[in-house]
Amino acid sequence: FCSYCGAALPAVDTDAVSASRRCEQCGTVHFPRIEPCVIVRIERDGKILLAKHVQRNTDIFACIAGFIEAGESAEHALQREIREETGIEVTNIRYFGSQSWPFPDQLMLAFTADYAGGEITLQQDELAQVGWFDPQHLPPHPKPGSISWRLIHME
Repeated sequence: FCSYCGAALPAVDTDAVSASRRCEQCGTVHFPRIEPCVIVRIERDGKILLAKHVQRNTDIFACIAGFIEAGESAEHALQREIREETGIEVTNIRYFGSQSWPFPDQLMLAFTADYAGGEITLQQDELAQVGWFDPQHLPPHPKPGSISWRLIHME
C-alpha cells in the first residue's frame, strides 16, 4: 500500500528495469528499502562452521549471518554477529560476493574468515546447534542458488 495516500500499489512488473512501484491514485513512486546483511564462511583446520537456527530454516545448517546496523561497516557487523551468536573471534576477513533478495528487501554481502580464537557459546534465542564440518561430509544445508550454498561450496 502507498505510504502517502493508503491506496493499493500495483504488482511489480518483473520485466521492468526498476523494482519501484507507482501509486495509481496519487502518483507517488516507491522504491524498496535495502537492508544490508552479512554472511560468512568461517574456516578452522580445514573445517567450516555451520549453524542450525532456532526460528528459520530449522532443518538445515547454514553460515552465520546477520543484519548490518546503522553506523557499522560490513566487516564490523560480521565480527559482531559472530561474537554475539557463537562467542568466537575471526581474522583474515575477505569479501566473497553478494546476492540481492528484493521484496522483502535484503542485500546479502558474503565473506570468508578464519577462526582466531574463543570457545563456542551459543546465543540460544538465535542458534539451536553449531559445529565444525568437513566440506566433504556436510549436514543438510542450503540448496544451490543461494549465497550460503556458494560460500559452503566455495563456488
